[in-house]
Amino acid sequence: MLRYIKGTTVAAFAALAGVSAVSAQAEAPRIAAALPGTITDRAFNENVHEGLVMAREQHGAEIAFTENVSQATQVEVMSDYARRGYDMVFGAGGEFTDAARRVAANFPEATVAVINGAPTEGVVTLNFRNQEFGYVVGLVAGHVSETGVAAALSAQRFAALDQVVDGFRQGFLEANPDGRVLVAFTNDWDDVALAREASFNLISQGADVILPYLDAGWIGVVQAAEERGIHTVGILHESDSNLVSARLDFARALAWAVGEYQEGNLERTDYVIHL
Repeated sequence: MLRYIKGTTVAAFAALAGVSAVSAQAEAPRIAAALPGTITDRAFNENVHEGLVMAREQHGAEIAFTENVSQATQVEVMSDYARRGYDMVFGAGGEFTDAARRVAANFPEATVAVINGAPTEGVVTLNFRNQEFGYVVGLVAGHVSETGVAAALSAQRFAALDQVVDGFRQGFLEANPDGRVLVAFTNDWDDVALAREASFNLISQGADVILPYLDAGWIGVVQAAEERGIHTVGILHESDSNLVSARLDFARALAWAVGEYQEGNLERTDYVIHL
């Protein structure tokens, strides 16, 4: 089942009531998250951590998290939280989807969730209508670009990134019909030097606007852009060099999900937030 959520404010989320929802919790829930990076990356991981803090402040949740969780240890880390009785266990990012499926199957008493993950049976997924956000920044990029070339830079390919790029390309080409959009991958979410080098390579191919979809690595993109006098646009971060940011606020999405869980309204389904 798919649940579309109109608007990006938490108040707009409250209209949804689950039918086959998890049981309401009389006590404050225990919430844990497995993070692929650090909570000081000024990007995705920091935003997710902000959501944990909001859940504690708004819903009295007991929170825990593990930083720098590698692909190889995802199941181990998430399973450990479920085994220790945490009510909700979040995987922060689409790369946790398979691990979440396995943990949910092994620990059915826990509510397993993935932020930015592909819809998965038995798992709560919290997503944005990524095409819409990509389209907004792509449209601005298309109007500003002088070379007619834009680029998106990420660590790896997954469903949410493909959706952002599709929207980015659509918006860019609407404003600049003869333009083109390059896509490149660094295979590392946090390596600033690697992101900087990859950005220089994209600039050498004519890109004068770059959309970084990275964790701490986004700083390298901004450094390269400032050095070469080009622009960036933002989805997961904001900086002074950005032309525009269409911020995916996973903090409020996570806090909302915790509140719905506490009320017994959260379903193990895909929730999509759109403009």
